Parts: sequence; structure tokens; C-alpha cells
Amino acid sequence: MKCFKCNGELELKKVNYVVDLENTIIIIKNVPANVCMTCNEQYFDDKTAENIEKIVNQLKELSAEVTVVNYKEKVA
Repeated sequence: MKCFKCNGELELKKVNYVVDLENTIIIIKNVPANVCMTCNEQYFDDKTAENIEKIVNQLKELSAEVTVVNYKEKVA
């Protein structure tokens, strides 16, 4: 697969996904993503994107200002 942005090569890596909401910041660590080796653009497959959305929806109601979770632990 090639990067849609720069046509660079993609490599499967683990990344940190950050969501900045009004009252909280959610950091999901170790999320699997295809990362462009040229421009660092990140691409998530459909299942991973769905899991990210579920995790964010579960955590956005917390009163914590910053929440950090591990992707694998929340998906399991």
C-alpha cells in the first residue's frame, strides 16, 4: 500500500492516538497503524478506527483532565 498524501511506503507500527476534547485529552497508546515512511501520515484500518471510536466514547465522560489508556487492554 502507498501513502495517499505523498505516495511513500507504509509500514505497520504502533502509534499514540490523541483526542483533544473540550474538557479532557484522551491518549490511546500502542494503536496499530500503517505509517508513511516519508511523511509520517497515519492510516488506520476500519476495525481499528471503530475500536478507537468506541474507546473515546467510553472515556469522554470521565472527569479527568487527561486520560491515558493502552489500546490492547481496552480492545481485549
